[in-house]
Amino acid sequence: MSTTINYFNFTTQDELGILEFNTPESTANVLGSAALTEFDQRLNEIARLTNMKALLITSGKQSIFIAGADIREIESISNAKEASDKSALGKQIFDKLERLPQVTIAVINGACLGGGYELALACHYRVAGFADSVKIGLPEIKLGVLPGFGGCVRLPKSIGIANALSIILPGKILDPRDALKMGLVDRLFYDSILVEEAMKFARNILAKREKVQPRKKTLVERLLEGNPPGRSFLFRQARKNVLRSTSGHYPAPLVALDVIQNTVGKSYAEASRIESEGFGKLCVTEISRNLIHVFYLDEAYRKKSWTDAKPSQSPIRKAGVVGAGVMGGGIAQLLAQKNIVCRIKDLNNQALALALKTARKVYEYSLKRRKLTSGQVDAQMSLISPTTTYTGFANVDVVVEAVVERMNVKKQVFRELDDVVQPDACLFTNTSSLRVTEMADSTKRPEKVCGFHFFNPVHRMPLLEIIRTEKTSDETLATAVAFARQLGKMPIVVADKEGFIVNRILLSYTNEAAYLFQEGIDTERLDRIAKDFGMPMGPMELADEVGVDIGYHVAAILEGAFGARMKVAPVLKKVYEAGIFGKKSGNGFYVYKGKQKSVNSKVVRMRPAATFTLSDDVTRKRMIYTMINEASRCLEEGIVGCASTIDVGMIYGTGFPPFRGGLLKYADSIGAKSIVADLQEFQTRFDQHRFEPSPLLMKMAGSGTTFYDKQNKAEKP
Repeated sequence: MSTTINYFNFTTQDELGILEFNTPESTANVLGSAALTEFDQRLNEIARLTNMKALLITSGKQSIFIAGADIREIESISNAKEASDKSALGKQIFDKLERLPQVTIAVINGACLGGGYELALACHYRVAGFADSVKIGLPEIKLGVLPGFGGCVRLPKSIGIANALSIILPGKILDPRDALKMGLVDRLFYDSILVEEAMKFARNILAKREKVQPRKKTLVERLLEGNPPGRSFLFRQARKNVLRSTSGHYPAPLVALDVIQNTVGKSYAEASRIESEGFGKLCVTEISRNLIHVFYLDEAYRKKSWTDAKPSQSPIRKAGVVGAGVMGGGIAQLLAQKNIVCRIKDLNNQALALALKTARKVYEYSLKRRKLTSGQVDAQMSLISPTTTYTGFANVDVVVEAVVERMNVKKQVFRELDDVVQPDACLFTNTSSLRVTEMADSTKRPEKVCGFHFFNPVHRMPLLEIIRTEKTSDETLATAVAFARQLGKMPIVVADKEGFIVNRILLSYTNEAAYLFQEGIDTERLDRIAKDFGMPMGPMELADEVGVDIGYHVAAILEGAFGARMKVAPVLKKVYEAGIFGKKSGNGFYVYKGKQKSVNSKVVRMRPAATFTLSDDVTRKRMIYTMINEASRCLEEGIVGCASTIDVGMIYGTGFPPFRGGLLKYADSIGAKSIVADLQEFQTRFDQHRFEPSPLLMKMAGSGTTFYDKQNKAEKP
C-alpha cells in the first residue's frame, strides 16, 4: 500500500507503517496549517488500520526531522484568542497521535525543534541518529512565546519538572548524546541505518524483546518534585534564575514558568487550556514580534550571499596567526577547535606562552562541562604550533594578523608576510578601527587583503566583521565569508572606514556615557539606566571590561577621522593618562577586588562639579540616540547597504537587546521625527556637534519613513 497526498507519504511493511513527512519544494519540514490538516487526516486513516501494530514517523529531508511550527503563521496572528485557538487545535491533533492504537515512534534524523519535538513527545518512543545535524529541544522562548503544542505539559511528565524547566526556560537545544542522557530520546542509532534500526526497535518492542525503562528520578528530584513545599522551592529558585539571566526584560520564560507550575496536579484538559492561554498571551506581544524579526535576520545572514564569486580556497586547512596577545591566542584556539592547523608567531617565547595559556584556558571550560575529554583537548592543542620566525608560514592558506592596534606595526607585518606566504594566500587583519586599505597598499597583493574583525572573547562572541576595501577581490571576499562560517561565526561585510560599523557606533555610546559621567551622572546610575534599557552591561562596566586604554585609543582614532562630533570626553583622557586601564589593572571606573567591585573614588574626583541635573529618560536617550544617529550616518556613507546589517552587527557584536529588535528596528518604533526633535534639543542644551542629526534622519523625519521602509525599497537582508 502506498499513497501520496501532499506533505506525507505513507507506506507499510508487514505490521509496520511508515509515515514520511516531506514538504514539497522545500528544504525543511515545518508544521504549517496545511501540513497539520493533512497530518490529522492521515492519523484518522491510520487509526482504522487494525492489522498495523506500529507506526514510525520519519522525515524525507536529509538533515531535518521537523524544524518546528510555521513562524510566519505565528507572526500573522492578530489577537490572543486566535493564538490560543491555534494552540488548542495543534494539541488536539497531537492528542490524536498519542491515542493511536499502534505503538508510535518518532525517528529523528536531524533538527527536531519546537512543534517538531512536541509531535515527537506525543509518540510512545523517540529514537535519533548521532549526526551533528540532530538538534533536539523546545526553543520557543527565543521567539518570545512558549511551547504551545503540549510541550509544557508533556515534557515535565516525561523527564521531570526540574529537567523540563532547564530546557524550556532558556530554550535550550541539545545534541543527541545529551538528549539521550536527559531522556528526551530513548535510543540512538547510526545515521546511515537509522530507519532500519528504528524498524528493528519497533519489532522488538512489539515482541517484548526490548523494553525502555522509565527514567529514574534522583533523590533530590524526588524530594523537590514529590511534594508541594519542594515544588514551591523549585519554582521559586527557577524564577530567581530567570530574573537574574533576563533582568525581567523577557516575559516568555516567566509565563512558561507560571504555566508549568499551574499545571501540576491538574487534569490533562485543564493543563492544556492553561498552556494555550499562556501561548495566546505571549504571541501578540511586541517583544515576540521583535524576537521573530531577529530570528529572520539570523536565518537570512547565516546564508546571505555577499558576492556571486566562489572562494579561492575553501575549506581552510592551514592558517597562520601573527600576534600572540589575548586576541591572537583566542583566534588560535578557535582555529584548532575547528581542526585547522595553526602556526602562531610573535617576537618572543613569553608572548607565545601567554597565547597557549589563553587557548588552554578556553578548553578548561569544555573539560569542566565534560564536552571534551583531556585527550581531545590535547589533540586540538597540538594543532597550534608557536614560532618566533615565519617558519611554516610558506604553505598556509590564510594569515590572520592580530598585532597591536598601531598602523605602522601592522603595515610592517603585512610587508613581511607578503614576502613569506604563497602568492595565493589571503591576508586578513583583525583590526578593530584602522583603515584596511592602508595596510593592503603596503603589499603587492591588495586584492588578497581584507579586514577580519573578531570580537572578544573570540570563542563566545558570534559576530565577525569583514572589511572590504575597494581593491579586495570578489574571490577574497568569498573566501573570507566562507572562512568565517567555517569558524562558526556570523559574518557581516562592511566598507573600509575607521571604526567600521560596530566599534564606530558603540564608541559613540561609551563616549557619550563618559560625557554624562563628566556632567555629574554617577557611575552606577549610568550602568543601571543602560541595563534597564536592556544592554548586557553598563557603559562604564563595558569600558573597564574592554580596557580604558583600548577604548581611549579607538576613540582617538575616531575623533581623528570624524572630528568634533566624535571628540573624546576629556574625563576619559584624564583616566587614561592616570594609568587607570580597567578591570585588567584592577581599577577603572570601578575598583576590582576578587569578584567584588566598587566605584573608583579617584576617578570620580577627576570630573568637575556637576553641570546638569538630568532625568533617567534624558540620560538614556543621549546614549541610545547617539548610536542611532551614528548608525544612520553609516547608512548614508554606504558603509553598509541596509539597516538589517547594522542590527545584526549590534545584536551579535555588542549584545544590543534582541527583544528590541535591533538598534534601527528600535529607532523605527520611536520614529525619526521624535528622535530628531530630541537630538535638536540636546544640541541646544549640551553640544552643537555631537547631537547634530544626520541628513538621513532629517529626511526621514520630514517624510515619515523608517529605516526598514528604506531597506524594503533598496537592499534586502
